[in-house]
Amino acid sequence: MTDVPEPLGVTVRRLDAGEIDAVLDEVFVRGVRSRLLDAGVAGVAGDPEVPQWMLAELGDGRITGVCPRGRWHRSDGPATADLSARPPVTAVDRVRVLEVLVFAPHAQIRIGEGARAGWISGDAPGELPSWSRPRDRSFLLQGWTGPEHGRSPGEGVPLSVTAEPSGALAVLPVVWTGFSARVRRERGGRAVVEGTGSWLTVREYWAQDPETGAVGVAFHRLTGVGTGPKPTGPVFDPGTGDEPSETGGRGPW
Repeated sequence: MTDVPEPLGVTVRRLDAGEIDAVLDEVFVRGVRSRLLDAGVAGVAGDPEVPQWMLAELGDGRITGVCPRGRWHRSDGPATADLSARPPVTAVDRVRVLEVLVFAPHAQIRIGEGARAGWISGDAPGELPSWSRPRDRSFLLQGWTGPEHGRSPGEGVPLSVTAEPSGALAVLPVVWTGFSARVRRERGGRAVVEGTGSWLTVREYWAQDPETGAVGVAFHRLTGVGTGPKPTGPVFDPGTGDEPSETGGRGPW
């Protein structure tokens, strides 16, 4: 049996019980930034000035949140508690945890089922061949806001209530921007479509099968939630919907 190839360019460290306790206490009990995330990982320093985000899947629902500076804005707050699970603030509550992700651009903390194990991941130091460098991707968050669909919890609160395509309501940790697209001309006159909206960004890491040479995504971590123009490619031809041939191959998607 062939061993699974290791992903390239990423470092993953298992958390001890004390570190898991500290993350859950800061995020759910005290409502403050994760110091572990701010400390960084494997020589890559954190940054207390960048936002942290949180996505928690519990046995009875979901909690989302964003921490722009010192304090968390979470979906279980008064304005959106009806759409959120309650936080796991006690040791007994932890049996409800399926997965908790706390992340920033430089690193991600993942706490697994029952809060029995956790890991922090980030970029590994050192150079990689061009074909194996991590790839950044961005995914459109789908939903609608407005009187018929969703609402804002209030001015200055960086959360939005949106109606998903299924009709379910979701609390997303972003000041919502609906999707739109425009055609722009690049140098040389080529027309491409550029999208604007609300995005989840992800960094993907590659691995190569030593027997076949095949390359595929072996690990990923979340890096942010934001609005504006699509933060990564590809762009599209407005006539055909295809990617221009220059962006073929892996590309910075």
